[in-house]
Amino acid sequence: MKTFLRIMAFAKGNRWLLVVGLVCAAGYTGATLAIPEIVGRGVDRVREFDGGFGLDSTLVWLTAALLGVAALRFLFSGVRRYTTNNLSHVIEYNMRRAFFRRELDLSHSFYDRSSTGELVSRATNDLRVIRFFTGWGMFQMFISVLTLVVVSVILFVKNPALAAIVLSPMPILAFAAWRFASKVHPIFKRIQGRLADVTTSVQENVSGIRVVKSFSREPFERDRFGGRAEGVMNETLAARGLRAFYIPGMTFIPAVSVALLVFFGGRAVIEGSLSLGDFVAFQLYLMQLVWPMQGFGIVVDQGQRALAAGERTFEVLDEDPEVKKPENPIPLPDTPSLGVEFENVSFGYGGDEVLRGASLSVEPGETVAVVGATGSGKSSLLSLVPRFYDPTSGSVKLGGVDTRDLDPAELRRSVGVVPQETFLFSEKVRDNIAFGKPDATDEEIERAAKISGVHEQIMGFPEGYDTMVGEWGITLSGGQKQRIAIARALVKDPRTLLLDDATSSVDAETEKQIQAALSETLSDASSRTTFIVAHRLSTILLADRIAVLDEGRIAEFGTHDELSKRGGVYAEMYGSERRESA
Repeated sequence: MKTFLRIMAFAKGNRWLLVVGLVCAAGYTGATLAIPEIVGRGVDRVREFDGGFGLDSTLVWLTAALLGVAALRFLFSGVRRYTTNNLSHVIEYNMRRAFFRRELDLSHSFYDRSSTGELVSRATNDLRVIRFFTGWGMFQMFISVLTLVVVSVILFVKNPALAAIVLSPMPILAFAAWRFASKVHPIFKRIQGRLADVTTSVQENVSGIRVVKSFSREPFERDRFGGRAEGVMNETLAARGLRAFYIPGMTFIPAVSVALLVFFGGRAVIEGSLSLGDFVAFQLYLMQLVWPMQGFGIVVDQGQRALAAGERTFEVLDEDPEVKKPENPIPLPDTPSLGVEFENVSFGYGGDEVLRGASLSVEPGETVAVVGATGSGKSSLLSLVPRFYDPTSGSVKLGGVDTRDLDPAELRRSVGVVPQETFLFSEKVRDNIAFGKPDATDEEIERAAKISGVHEQIMGFPEGYDTMVGEWGITLSGGQKQRIAIARALVKDPRTLLLDDATSSVDAETEKQIQAALSETLSDASSRTTFIVAHRLSTILLADRIAVLDEGRIAEFGTHDELSKRGGVYAEMYGSERRESA
C-alpha cells in the first residue's frame, strides 16, 4: 500500500483526474447495478399484467429507465476512461522526470555499480507497467470491490437468508486472491529484473557491435541473449501458470453462488417466499459479480507487477547522492586562477584504497603533470577536484576552500575536464563544443577549436560546425574526438583544467598534433591551473612541475630536471627515455 500511495503522489496537481475517475467509476457501477432491479420489477409486472395487448405504463417507464441507465453507463464509462488514461500518463511522465532528475543528481559511485541497461529498463519497462495499472487496474479494482460490497448489501436487504447462502463462497475468493498475490509478487519482481538483463544485453551489443564482430563473438552473444530471454520466458510462464490456476478459480466461485441460488432460490420461488422477479434480480446480481471477480484476479496480477515495478523505481529515487550540496555553500574566490591542495587524502572504490595519504600543493596558474604506474591513482586524484567523489579522509581545497563546502554546480563551472575516454553526443559539432556553455557565441566556439587544433579539420567536414556527430563520436577519428573534447573544456574558460591522459589512445602522429594543441592551450591560459595525466615524456615536459604517484602516495614532486637528478621513482620511469630522445 505504501508503494502505491507513493506512486499516486506523482499525480500532484492533477488529482482532480483521480477524483473524477473514482466518481465516474462509482456512477458506472451504480448504473450497472440498477439494471437487475429494473429487470426484476419488469418480470413481476409482466406476471401481474392482465391487460391483453394494451400498453402498460409501468413497463413503459421501466423500459425508459433501462435506456436511461444505459445512457448513464455510456457517459460515466467514457469520462472515466478519458480521465484515468490522462491520469496514468501524467503519473508516468512525472515519475520519468523524477527518475531522470535523480539519475542526474546521483554521484559517480552510483554509476560505478549500475549498468546502463538496468537503468534504461527501470525508466521504460517498469514505468510502463505502472502506467497500465494506474490507468486501468486500479480503477477496475475499485469497481470490483464496490460491486461486491453493493451487491452483497442489496442481496441481504432483499433476502438475508438466501443472501448468506449464495454469498458464502466469497471468503474463499478473498483467500484465493491473497494467496495468488503472495505467490506472484516475487515472480514479477524477478521478471522485471530479468527484463533489465535483456535490455542490458541489447544495449551493450548495439553499442559494442564493432567489438563483437571484430572478435567473431556473434554466436556467444546470441547464446547469452537467448539465455537471458529464456529467463524472462520461464519466469513469465511461472506467473502465467499461477494465473491459469487461480483466475479460473476466481471465476468458478461466482458460478457456485449461481448454482446455490438455483437450488435454494428456486425452492423459495416454488414455496412462494420469493417472487420470480426477485429471483431473476438475484441471478442478475450474481452474474454482475462474474466479471468483477474475474477482473479482480487480473487486477491482482497487474497490481503485483506494478508493485514490483514501483519498488524497483523507488530503489533509484530513494538512492542518496554521496556528493551533497552543503547547506551554506562558500563561494569560490574571485581570482583568475585557483590553487589546488590535496591534504593527506585517502580514497578508494568499494573499500579498496587507491589513494593513501596523498598530499600535494599546486600554485595558481601552475601546470602540473601527474605520472605513475597503471593503477597508482592518477585519474582518481583528479576526479576529486571537481568533486566527482569525496575523499574518505583528508581534504581537497580549491582556492583555499574545501571542495565539500562548495556548491558542486559552481565548482564544476570553474573546472574543465577532458576525460581519458572521450564521449561525444549525437549532435552537431557546434553543440558538442558548446555543451558546457550553451550560450557560447560562434566566435567563442571557433576560438576554442583553434586553440585545440581542430578548427581546420572541422571546416573540412561536409557542413562544418553543423556536421552531425555519430553516436559516441563514431564518425570522427580518435584525434578529432580528443581535440573536440579539449575545445569543449576550453570554451567555458575554466580556471582549472584537468587533462586525463588525453593522448593515450591515439597514434604517434595524432599524439604530436594533440601535444601541439595542448602546448597552445597552456600558452593561451598562463593563469589557468592545469593538471595533465600523462605517460609519454613528450607530454610530461609541457608541465611546470611533475607529481609522481606511487602506490597511492605522492612519492615525488618537482621539475623534470630535479626529479631526474634525484634518482627516485621518476628517474627509473623516464630517465632512460630522456637520454634516448636527447
